[in-house]
Amino acid sequence: MIKAVSGTKDILPSDIPRWKYLEKTVERIFSNFNYKEIRTPIFEETALFARGIGEETDIVGKEMYTFKDRSDASLTLKPEMTAAVVRAYVEHSLGAQQSLIKLFYMSPMFRQERPQAGRFRQFHQFGAEAIGSKSPLLDAEMIQMAYEILKSLGLKNLNVKINSLGTPETRENYKKLLKNFLEDKKDKLSEDSRRRFETNILRIFDSKVESDQKIIKDAPRLIDHLDEESKTDFEVVKNQLTKCGIPF
Repeated sequence: MIKAVSGTKDILPSDIPRWKYLEKTVERIFSNFNYKEIRTPIFEETALFARGIGEETDIVGKEMYTFKDRSDASLTLKPEMTAAVVRAYVEHSLGAQQSLIKLFYMSPMFRQERPQAGRFRQFHQFGAEAIGSKSPLLDAEMIQMAYEILKSLGLKNLNVKINSLGTPETRENYKKLLKNFLEDKKDKLSEDSRRRFETNILRIFDSKVESDQKIIKDAPRLIDHLDEESKTDFEVVKNQLTKCGIPF
């Protein structure tokens, strides 16, 4: 008997009411904030994700479903949505219609992960993108929408944990600081983290290896090295969350 491929799951008729309730809840809340739904193809040119996510990331390096079509073009089942949304935004000149474009999506995604509890190779994701403004109020809005969706779905005692990656300049300065901190500890890092040290040092914080965690727990904190613009924006976000009654 042929069964569903490992890492995938059938959504049976008995499951559909719960799915529809979730989808309607997500659509209602995003629409309340003037976000419009966008749907992009299941697959895109591989170069889109390599460029948009980064060739040094685990997603691009290890997890994408990539194949060649009959014309020998390299195509990939989408592992995430942001790159596809930005591609559609540029291709269709959505920014020419208005300066701020708010979009939301609900779509299946695909990653070659090791199937385990709560992790699937085909999974469903909803999210939103606001393109055309650098206002920190949009960051607060994203958090508010996520909070309201989870609350509407019945989750209780919610508390938001927030941080800041700062401006691109802040991140570049922090990367140098982190590199100096890890330089004499590099040989004690896992193989993956040693690779990330050279390609994308911030990804070392994603490591689940216990020996890596012991090292990076003493690393300097990015939040302590924000520039003035980043500090100001972070305060705007926190103040807005307070006004909205969102605990953090």
